[in-house]
Amino acid sequence: MAIAASAPEMTALRALAVDFSQIAALVEMQLGEAINAFERRDIAAAERIVCADAKVDALNRQIDEKVLAILKTGLLPERQLREVVSYMKLAGELERVGDLAKNVAKRTLVVSREQPPQSSVIGIVRMGRASLRQLSDIISAFQNSSLSAAAAIWRGDSDLDELYNSLYGDLMQSMTEDPRKVSANAHLLFIAKNFERIGDHATNIAEAIHFVETGAPFAESRPKRDDTAAMTAPTKSAAED
Repeated sequence: MAIAASAPEMTALRALAVDFSQIAALVEMQLGEAINAFERRDIAAAERIVCADAKVDALNRQIDEKVLAILKTGLLPERQLREVVSYMKLAGELERVGDLAKNVAKRTLVVSREQPPQSSVIGIVRMGRASLRQLSDIISAFQNSSLSAAAAIWRGDSDLDELYNSLYGDLMQSMTEDPRKVSANAHLLFIAKNFERIGDHATNIAEAIHFVETGAPFAESRPKRDDTAAMTAPTKSAAED
């Protein structure tokens, strides 16, 4: 006979869903504001983002505690059990996205004092907005239990990798051509990498959605197109040619 979740457990599940919506909205806002602060070199906004990260950490801990409390109550139907456990994993993924947004804000405080190449700034903002769309879409997929949306986001992560590959090459070229811009470009590289990692966390969430809904992982290998490990910086003579 199938196990039915009790009324208290269903109430606890609904409370978890509310907490998840709160942390998701907070992290989305944090990431969006970090992108805007970077684009505008807005020091005050960047400082606010760094300070706001504590709220995300607190919500993550709250979700962990509620998940453990539900698990202690006894048996749950298999589908609800997977859902409860997924809240802990997904909150952790979002907490790490919040950390990455905070890191973007911290580096914005430094970059705002530099003169980074405008073409690279435009490319990184584009990448940041792509990572924000990916995050927003995967949160919506989880809240709507949409397997098809999760699968589309999972397969589309390589698009963000390709943006990163292109930016990486451009920034390495800029460092070679003008050593005075090495510091600014190094910070830009780290910011771009933060956005690329946000895509990885969105992919992790997509995998969690698939497991919640099916009880199994994706059958395919995760798509990945980060080729920067194989790239080398152009020599100065090559750059001058």
